[in-house]
Amino acid sequence: MVIMNRLNLLVSGVAVLLLLAAGAYSSLGYSGNDAIASHYMTKGEWSDSVCGGCHFGVYENVNNSYHVQVNMSRWSPLTNFDLETSGEEEWVKKFGMYHPGGGPLAKYGIDIDCMMCHEKYGLYDFDARAEAIANGDFANANSLAVANFSATAQSDPLHLFVYTANVLTPYPLLIVFHDAVNGAPISCAQRCHRIDVETSAVMWADEEDFEESDAHAANGVECTECHHTEAFIITSDHQIGRGNTSGTPDLPDSHYDDTMRSCDDAECHAGISHGPFADSHMEFLACEACHTPELPGGDLPGGNVLESFSWQNGEREDVYRDSDFQPALAWYNGNFGDVLPSVDTRNDTDVKVTPFNNITGTWWDAGTDPEVLANPNTSISTGDPIPVQYVKAADANGDGEVTVEEMQAYDADGDGEADYPNAVLRTVELYYQVAHSIVSSDIGLADPYTCKDCHGNEAVIDWAALGYEQDPGGESSAVKSIAVTYDKPRPVEVETEPAL
Repeated sequence: MVIMNRLNLLVSGVAVLLLLAAGAYSSLGYSGNDAIASHYMTKGEWSDSVCGGCHFGVYENVNNSYHVQVNMSRWSPLTNFDLETSGEEEWVKKFGMYHPGGGPLAKYGIDIDCMMCHEKYGLYDFDARAEAIANGDFANANSLAVANFSATAQSDPLHLFVYTANVLTPYPLLIVFHDAVNGAPISCAQRCHRIDVETSAVMWADEEDFEESDAHAANGVECTECHHTEAFIITSDHQIGRGNTSGTPDLPDSHYDDTMRSCDDAECHAGISHGPFADSHMEFLACEACHTPELPGGDLPGGNVLESFSWQNGEREDVYRDSDFQPALAWYNGNFGDVLPSVDTRNDTDVKVTPFNNITGTWWDAGTDPEVLANPNTSISTGDPIPVQYVKAADANGDGEVTVEEMQAYDADGDGEADYPNAVLRTVELYYQVAHSIVSSDIGLADPYTCKDCHGNEAVIDWAALGYEQDPGGESSAVKSIAVTYDKPRPVEVETEPAL
């Protein structure tokens, strides 16, 4: 009995000492014990000594991901940004707000900001970060973005309890807080990818509108469940899964086609059938072709949907789609290399009918590429675009309109020789792939296409544009059934939270 009393006394004494130590740790505050504070990410900074213990190699993985290692020199007709004449710093000011930091931005003081995707309270201030970057205040951009988050995290009761008790049982209690962070939320689409609104009419800049227009969003499917990373493990490689979309063609050194889930994956819609007649279409028809029958126009959350744009006079002049519209259907099997957003033909290999927003783009080209010079409006080569600074300067009479004669006669250095004697004004049909805004029988702008929407007298499909002289199915195809069945019971859907 005496021994037991002494043992109890000893245990009680140790417990008191540990509690006193915990109190001492808590009194230091978040700035007084950075090693512990860093675990709770109140600063939004990576630390090799703290973060790297569990997330070994993650910083390197993220820094080598295609999201971070962006190719600044890659030209787009939408931005018409010339890196050589405008410089990297100007690129950072214009587009750095959409970038997670690190990579080519690191030398400008913008490091990788994990909180852009993983901040748990929904308080990440994208606008403050964007404003700082646009104003050239690169060094403070990330800290301004997490200011509200940091204050909330440091006053959260659970956060404070875990922080105080960390000295007693650090790892189990750390998980209580840290596991709530989880994977990248919809805010990544709302903020970083809101520029996709103008090309693909997505509604994700507003979560409620997105859920009304997209069946996946309405059913709680997170971005990372389709655009997944390797195995959802804690040391995931952060190469976010992506398809080979027409607007961002794969390059030889960054080929990530087939890295995301497809509709018929086991985790998604494996086993579904629309009947033998409709199922026979799956070899040449993308699911989105029928499940994206209509896209929204007008003022959308995050912007407007482009119908056409022109750089003819040195500034982008836009024409928007002011009402809902039907996507264009075209054959497609991915784009590769430095090419414009384009599609394939019916006779190409492994092509499928796929929906697109067809945008007409106009810009000046130097005409140094023989293919572009011969076929300026149909060539898919990016060619040799003329920087907008020189286009503006070519307006010799100052009337605000740049003509072919003015552009071909422009002499920037005054040496008596025209800089762009072969200049051509290109007007190209650009195809921006539509992969979201998926409708179901009860969610979305319109019902999915049925047989009669594609075949027969009521068909809305442009068969000539797809390379056919007439409807290949004929009138009889319009009355076929496409009722949905499963070869086995549909699995019970469960809500899951992807791991960090």
